[in-house]
Amino acid sequence: SLEVSQISRTIARGLRLNEDLIEAIALGHDVGHTPFGHAGEYALRDLIGHYNHNEQSLRVVEYLEKNGKGLNLTAAVKDGILNHTGENKPFTLEGSIVRKGDRIAYLCHDYDDGIRAGMIKKTDLPARVATCLGTHPSDMITVMVADMLAASADLMEIRLSPAIEAAMNELREFMFEKIYHSAELEPDRKKA
Repeated sequence: SLEVSQISRTIARGLRLNEDLIEAIALGHDVGHTPFGHAGEYALRDLIGHYNHNEQSLRVVEYLEKNGKGLNLTAAVKDGILNHTGENKPFTLEGSIVRKGDRIAYLCHDYDDGIRAGMIKKTDLPARVATCLGTHPSDMITVMVADMLAASADLMEIRLSPAIEAAMNELREFMFEKIYHSAELEPDRKKA
């Protein structure tokens, strides 16, 4: 959440948007995550039929905090928390920034973790990803943030350029194949 906040605030500052709104959304967006991350989320979904961490994040801030009184948050903050993932899009530009900033943060952080764990090497990256984004996590973040600032300068929509978005999507597919759904981690997912 801190990484998402830092990335998202940088984008907001560059676009002269509301950094405080960004920070509130970013710091609250994942408070509904279960232990063991998405593995825990899937386990709860199997047990109770429906569970999404973004919906739980909203429940935490709206109803569970302060002994059931919830926090006094604006509709924009709650919308950004709820819609940082899933089918629905946030109604503010700031919420859209957190949605994109979250993806940038987790892809680059998990890529770095995958390298340190010896599961992947920088040379394993697809050519387009390495060429467009680089092979070092901080370089990847810089490229995507700078691109988002340039592509979103008209403030009509928060977006990446088509080339960088294609590279990010390819990085995401690579991460799902090599890390998130890897057979090597299946015993750990089941254990979690």
